[in-house]
Amino acid sequence: MNASLLHDLQLPALKTLLARASRTQTDASGGIEAILCQHFGVTRQTDWPIGPITLLADGGDSGHHYWFRADPVHFRATRDQLMLVDSGAFNVSHAEAEQFAEAFNRHFQDEGYLLYPLRPDRWYLRVDATPELATHSINTVTGKHIDAYLPNGADALAWHRFYNEIQMLFFGLAINQAREARGELPINGLWCWGGGVMPKMQPITASKFLANDSDARALAFAAGVANDSLPRNAGKLDQSALLLLDALNGAAQYGDYIGWREAILQMEKDWFAPLLSQLKSGKLSSVNITTATEKHAVIWHTRRMDLLKLWRHARLVQLLSAPA
Repeated sequence: MNASLLHDLQLPALKTLLARASRTQTDASGGIEAILCQHFGVTRQTDWPIGPITLLADGGDSGHHYWFRADPVHFRATRDQLMLVDSGAFNVSHAEAEQFAEAFNRHFQDEGYLLYPLRPDRWYLRVDATPELATHSINTVTGKHIDAYLPNGADALAWHRFYNEIQMLFFGLAINQAREARGELPINGLWCWGGGVMPKMQPITASKFLANDSDARALAFAAGVANDSLPRNAGKLDQSALLLLDALNGAAQYGDYIGWREAILQMEKDWFAPLLSQLKSGKLSSVNITTATEKHAVIWHTRRMDLLKLWRHARLVQLLSAPA
């Protein structure tokens, strides 16, 4: 946690909810994807199997095959490293996605790979042989240098070479030359992650899930949990629900500190202040907030009676950086 991000920000509701809460810490290697998979009853294979789950939500049929998400990306050279830029920073049309897939499938037709661009910005890679490979989600790597996040495992070196070959293939495509001529970022690579076969999922009883992130909602869909996009604010909630508030992600990934501060102030207004008010009034009996890093999750559980513990107070940066 960078203390300077919270400097002089007025977030009284969030600070109260965290300061009065009881805290528990759990392992969550894999970040938010791991937390959500565990919540929806998905067990880890070599990876958390996001690929086949989101394939299902996108209308595909995974069969018994092993699937990766293979998202189109732009690798930006910075000194002697490559930084990953995801599709949130560029546009790709369905026709372009089909052209990239056609070139890929023609090039790798004898190597057991098949690329399916079911959505313009969300592609899938089917592999004939199950790889011994662990990956990092695109959300984890976006805006970062990729060296520390390349696949690892027994097949890692082969996949590093595979990545390089994809980059060389895409670099020479006329479609990328046309993109650059229009002033658009070229798509010069794929980021493969979330590999697995479709897990056996039993419908679970859970609160309604509200999120704007399509990957997260795909998990709820596969688990048979009612889901929808987020309302504008907590005042629109009419039942117990699990919310994914990820408005800070984009700014955090690309180091947009001003955008990050503006986003958390909006979250205070739209979510934390109304939730605290509902807790005080008794409309809610408790509020749980989960914060996540790449390795751990901290669950903050605040009951209505906890609001009477006036002696519990601290600066936000202390609350968010202290061990559980």
